[in-house]
Amino acid sequence: MKKFGILFFVMGVIASCTNVKESKEYRDLQAQRDSLLLQSAGIEAEAAEMMSVISEVEENFAKIREAEKYISTQSAQDGEMNQATRDRVNDNFRMINEILQRNRNQLNELNRKYTGNNKEIASLKNTIDRLNKEMQESSSRLVELQEQLARKDEQIAKLSQDIETMAVEVEQQSATILEQDKSLHTAFYVFGSSAELKEQKILSGGFLQQTRVLQDTFNRDYFLKIDIREVTEIPLYAQKGKLWSTHPEGTYEFVKGSDKNLTFTITDTQRFWSLTKYLIIEVN
Repeated sequence: MKKFGILFFVMGVIASCTNVKESKEYRDLQAQRDSLLLQSAGIEAEAAEMMSVISEVEENFAKIREAEKYISTQSAQDGEMNQATRDRVNDNFRMINEILQRNRNQLNELNRKYTGNNKEIASLKNTIDRLNKEMQESSSRLVELQEQLARKDEQIAKLSQDIETMAVEVEQQSATILEQDKSLHTAFYVFGSSAELKEQKILSGGFLQQTRVLQDTFNRDYFLKIDIREVTEIPLYAQKGKLWSTHPEGTYEFVKGSDKNLTFTITDTQRFWSLTKYLIIEVN
């Protein structure tokens, strides 16, 4: 502005002289004044435009910080995000990327327009430098947030895999326990005539030979499988019966019904099956 003052003073002095307005010096000075006024107006307009851009960039950074805060808070929460939260986090990431790109373009334009020769624009140097620095910091924070969220997703995925593996193991163990429990409470029984039992190589003996049980060779497929917790009575559909397998005394009895037929009744399940899981009864 000092340059303008000197110019106007000189023009004032020249103008006080007679016929000065017709002089070449006056016209040259007037042209210089007009040029300086246009230049000043252009600088002021450019500075105003840059201030408008700076204001918009700062508002954008405020939006970025708010979005970063939400993402950081959700990433720090325990457990997996629900779908609504996940969608909002992804929307915030997209918004930050878009705003960063817009700010990057605007700051590039500000850096291009900045020149140290213009004092009005040079006064914005600190502001532009600060915004450039915040741009770098925002970009770094975005990468850090993405890595933080990726680590959380990886941890959740691993936890889910561990839980799934554990569930499979528990299921396998449960199946094994169930099978063991079933095997533990499974027994087999058979009843039939002497001829039938000998034919199936369950009993041996004959004329002048003692009858005995052939445990090692009898046909196990001929036996019926039962759950000892559920079956304690076996109808024999015969009036006479003889027990050939070995079971503790006092744990069973032959009970005769109204039709004279026998029912084999187990009175002490645990003790009865403690010596063998095969029940052999001869009937006639």
